[in-house]
This record gives sequence, C-alpha cells and structure tokens, in this order.
Amino acid sequence: MGLDTSHDAWHGPYSSFNTFRKWLAQKIGINLEDYIGYGEDSATKELTSIDHKLIPLFNHSDCDGILTPEECKQIAEGIEDAIKDEPEDLSGNEYSFSNLNKAKQFRKGCLLAYSLNENIDFH
Repeated sequence: MGLDTSHDAWHGPYSSFNTFRKWLAQKIGINLEDYIGYGEDSATKELTSIDHKLIPLFNHSDCDGILTPEECKQIAEGIEDAIKDEPEDLSGNEYSFSNLNKAKQFRKGCLLAYSLNENIDFH
C-alpha cells in the first residue's frame, strides 16, 4: 500500500513521499521538521509562511485530494527551481539520485496535468 497519483506523477510509499518533500524543501533552504505537520509536537512554524512555488506540494495531504492545473504549473516551476543546481551525476549519492529522479517524474506529471487542464488526483 502506498500513494499513487494520476498522470504518473508519483507511485510509492507514503514515507518516501514525505522524504521526497523534505529533500525538495532542503534544496530551497527549508527544514520541514520546523513546521507543524512535519516536525515533532514542538514545531511552531506554519507551512503557509513559506514563500515558494512548492508550498502547494508541502501543504498537501499525503494520501488523498487533488492538485489543480494551476497548482501543478506552480509546483513544476518550483521543482525546476529547486533542482536547477543539482548535478546530473549523482551516482555516489543514492539518496539524492533517487529523489532527483522522483522530482523529475513529479514535475513531468505536473506539466502533463497542466497541459491537459486536469487535476492530479491522489489516492
């Protein structure tokens, strides 16, 4: 059992989806552990205080709901921004290599959904 989305954006365990989002957040200088919903009970920051195109992804349920075409476009742009300086050859770093590939796949799914004016469905 895990998270699946339409438009082939994501297929995998819920835990991997959260790890992926934390990795993306690190790429833009944010530690999601400091935010309510990600961190321990002591986390005090609100996700809505993040000013980045990835906020709809960070603030989305990890098991259901939708991303609108407009959110998909915004997230695709945010992913592009987050990974622009990531080297293509990450053969020595399996963690980053895996997350970079997941980022590219999620971006591709978002762009497809946007081009078709369709929602990405989480299920």
